[in-house]
Amino acid sequence: MKQISFFAGFILLSTIAMAQAKSVQGIAEYQKSKLPAAVIELPYAPSTIEAAVDEHFSKKGQKPANAKDYKVFRNVDLGGSDRYDAYLKVERKSRKEKEAAVVYMVVTKPNELITAKSGSDQAGVSEARDFLDKLVPDVEEYQLKLDIAAQEEVIRKAEKKYNSLLNDSTDLAKKKLQLEEKITENSQSLQSQQAELEKERLALEAIRQRRKGEK
Repeated sequence: MKQISFFAGFILLSTIAMAQAKSVQGIAEYQKSKLPAAVIELPYAPSTIEAAVDEHFSKKGQKPANAKDYKVFRNVDLGGSDRYDAYLKVERKSRKEKEAAVVYMVVTKPNELITAKSGSDQAGVSEARDFLDKLVPDVEEYQLKLDIAAQEEVIRKAEKKYNSLLNDSTDLAKKKLQLEEKITENSQSLQSQQAELEKERLALEAIRQRRKGEK
């Protein structure tokens, strides 16, 4: 019961945090260059966010390439009239906050070298911010799938243990019944043997009395 309550509380807190998540315009570093970027902080582990991003683009038939610390999705539609190459980097917020991450998104024109992008080039930042804001429900849904799968695994293990205990209980009940039957049988045999013993003692006493009578 406590596990279920904790699970429900975790989902509630995460949902509240996700509802408050909003992208901002910030700065991202790429090979020591500081570039305009859309930035958002989310209350989930980097691995979860990266998997959700991959799943989002995978549904559109797009696979990432790697560029230094970034994943690159080429020629993507971010919801505006133009298409971009999207560079995404997800970092853990801090050493102490393993379940929180910061997402950086830098965009360039399709096939434009990111190293050629200037620090004053704001093109696509607004679209990138809108994209990250709209991505939040996808990340939340992905985390919920993980939470559900984890809770189902907890239940599976609990059911396995329950069934094992149930089988043990059935076996123990059978053994108890067999033992009770043996105890009853032993008690009856004991009474029968006691009567037989008493009978033989009386027979012995009768024989002894015959010796006395002969004298």
